[in-house]
Amino acid sequence: MVDKNEMKSRVSFLQRLRKDAAGNTLAMAAAALFPIAGLVGGGVDIGRAYMAQARLQQACDAGVLAGRRNMTQDTLTAADIAEANKFFDFNFPEGSFGSTAFDATITDSDGTEVSKNKIAFTDGADPRVVNGEARTTIRTTLMRVFGYENMVIETDCSSRLDVGNVDVMMVLDVTGSMGNNVSDGGTRLDALKVAVEDFYGILGPGGGVSNEQIRYGFVPYSSTVNVGEILYDADPTWLTGGTAGDRATYQTRKATFEVEDKTDPRYSITENEFVESLAQLDGPECTDRYAENLNVETYFVPDPSGNPLIISESRTGDLKTVVSDVFEYRSWDGSTDAPPAGAVGSAFWRQCERTRTRTTEVIPVIQVDKWQPGAVRITDWSYDAETHGVYDYVRSIKPANPAAQNPTTDGEDLERWDGCIVERKSNASITTATTAIPTDALDLQIDLLPTDADSRWAPFWRDLKYDRADTNTATSGSKISLSGDSAACPAPARKLQSYATYDDGSSNDLESYISGLQDGGFTNHTIGMIWGARLLSEDGLFKAENSTAPNGFSIGRHVVFMTDGNMVIRQTNYGAYGYQKLDSSIAAANAGDTELAARQAHRFQLMCAAVRAKGWTVWVVQFGSSTVSANMLACASSPGNAAAATDRATLQAAFSNIAQKIGGLRLSN
Repeated sequence: MVDKNEMKSRVSFLQRLRKDAAGNTLAMAAAALFPIAGLVGGGVDIGRAYMAQARLQQACDAGVLAGRRNMTQDTLTAADIAEANKFFDFNFPEGSFGSTAFDATITDSDGTEVSKNKIAFTDGADPRVVNGEARTTIRTTLMRVFGYENMVIETDCSSRLDVGNVDVMMVLDVTGSMGNNVSDGGTRLDALKVAVEDFYGILGPGGGVSNEQIRYGFVPYSSTVNVGEILYDADPTWLTGGTAGDRATYQTRKATFEVEDKTDPRYSITENEFVESLAQLDGPECTDRYAENLNVETYFVPDPSGNPLIISESRTGDLKTVVSDVFEYRSWDGSTDAPPAGAVGSAFWRQCERTRTRTTEVIPVIQVDKWQPGAVRITDWSYDAETHGVYDYVRSIKPANPAAQNPTTDGEDLERWDGCIVERKSNASITTATTAIPTDALDLQIDLLPTDADSRWAPFWRDLKYDRADTNTATSGSKISLSGDSAACPAPARKLQSYATYDDGSSNDLESYISGLQDGGFTNHTIGMIWGARLLSEDGLFKAENSTAPNGFSIGRHVVFMTDGNMVIRQTNYGAYGYQKLDSSIAAANAGDTELAARQAHRFQLMCAAVRAKGWTVWVVQFGSSTVSANMLACASSPGNAAAATDRATLQAAFSNIAQKIGGLRLSN
């Protein structure tokens, strides 16, 4: 039995034991082990899941961007999907963060399906949208202890080409070298046509959710450009020849035609009659020779052509004196017809008589430089800078109007204007040291409206052009070469306009236009950039059409400049700056081809700077070269806006890349 003291001792021990916590640590730690493991394991696995989710989203975004960037049609192709998958796989390789394959079906330990892993890229409802969906499963680590074996992570994404209002002016080199073949088939020009189609396929026709406006314009260029009908339709008075009576100057030849003016009161005529009679006993002699003005021995022979026989011709001032003989033949049968008075010979034989009348005419003559009815001959030619009426020639660009007469011919050659132009007044003092466009260099002014002879454009009239031995007026010369590249006129330019599709089946659609481009001519980049800028500008000739878009939003303006060569300027080439050898439009007449090319290359840079100063973006593609020349690189808005292309595939890639950057790929989800 426990006594009182012993009980007190035991109570005190228990109290002390209760108050002493030193022995509970291990038990408490053991009890807390499972919740701590859950917290740590959950944190580790959830952290892995968050990182995997972020990387999966990044991979999905990269995939839809790559797929849309690769598209050249309204719907995804197998190649587009493959490109999207390539970018996805690069950013999220299978197995990342312990994830399972994308084609696997994941089940829990009890056989319940967790997820069907996948990665898929599909078309959106809007043809500009590419959708992506990705799902995978991550095996847990510590959380598996608590029965959570798998974590499903999934994401979706989409991208669209967010365009807005865009005006794209394509300035395209269509010179003779564009007919050269490329390594992967066809000519350079063939490759260009495909590249333009791809460009349209990416950027599209416009419309969309914000009703954006997308317009395309084209300036094919060589040594000149074909903008005549555009100008004529806008305002004929912008052209020299748009108003009746307009005359333009050409290096040509001038014929001096002689016209007899018999209405002049000074005209007079006097006649003296002579009679020749022949008693011809040889019937055939009488009828076959004498009657036909053929020679009969011992008798005077008239002009066998039947025309008056010119005895003499002289001139005093503008009066021409012509002495001529006219012959008249008569015959009769003496057995039945009474012979004329004075006739001799047998009454029974055929008889002949010829009357010879001598006429003296004093005829006022007019010298004219254009053939007209009544012109009797061309007296001479002179070779010089001459003015010619061009009203009829300019009007002839419209099929409803008659063709124009070439003033250097005899009036029988009728021609139509094909639309190429000669630039307005330039400044020949511009050199490589010139840093700004002079105000009197009207050819380099983008927005200047034509108001006088210097600021208008003249028709390019190849058949009028003649060279001569020297720069002075000459009495001999030769027609300039119209073959090959010497006086080429490219296809007509097109103003900015929208196209519902690339090929809508009409004769005026985009595909038909591009297919009609032909190669030919030397290379003048300057004239291409000048007219690309004029047709694109919101401040110049076509301000009313270019300054606003229907939806009221701003317009992004772009020049896509494609060339396959360096500047090629020849003294004896007829182009937008005339015939340099004689016109001296950009340099002195004795300047060589090398200097002419250098001057035009610098003028090209001045134009590029003027275009960039308007806030537009300049893209440059140099075809046929693995590098971009310094001249082209300096023209582009930035080095990233210039690309080289060596064949069809790289040209398509360059144009596609520009279209993608102009449009601006955006992640829409």
